[in-house]
Amino acid sequence: MFGQKLMRRRCDRGSVAVEAAIVFPLLILILFGVIEFAMVLRDHVALTSAARSGARVASAEPRLSTFAIDGAAAVARAGTTMPLSDVTEVWVFESNESGYPTNGASITSTTETFTSCTTRCIVFTPSGSSLVQTSGAWSHEDVNACPGDEAMTSIGVLVRAQHSFVTGIFGATMDLSDHAVLRFEPIPASQLLESGQCKP
Repeated sequence: MFGQKLMRRRCDRGSVAVEAAIVFPLLILILFGVIEFAMVLRDHVALTSAARSGARVASAEPRLSTFAIDGAAAVARAGTTMPLSDVTEVWVFESNESGYPTNGASITSTTETFTSCTTRCIVFTPSGSSLVQTSGAWSHEDVNACPGDEAMTSIGVLVRAQHSFVTGIFGATMDLSDHAVLRFEPIPASQLLESGQCKP
């Protein structure tokens, strides 16, 4: 009788050890997954905030030739929780009605892609502690910020970055991107040209 109880206890101990050996790695994987997901989410929120900040600053400067540079500088300042070295590129572009670059085409163009940035689109890349223009062009003279005009120009800011995973269980890196689009603020009536035109 006593021997049977002893054998049963040993069996129970063995099954608990086997269950722990199976469950423990799963718990560790879930824990690392939660940590990695939280860090990806943190970087994505920082990316979204930086894109909005860049669009907000640039949209307030329709008459300044430095509107795109100022927007990119706002992106560099805003991404405080994500190192600038993680940013791969920033686009400042004329946006169509769907929020994609027009690349000089009509605002209602059906071309919806973030594959190219050519006309009325400027690309910035990190260099040290700032973003520098590497390609593209967009003159402030092409911006329509006329008060009451339904065809007012919208400006978009796209931020791309690469998130590095801490544990490496889910891979080495992950590409993140987000963009924000705002209409340029209308030029005040006091700044209109004598002819009534609002574009330079």
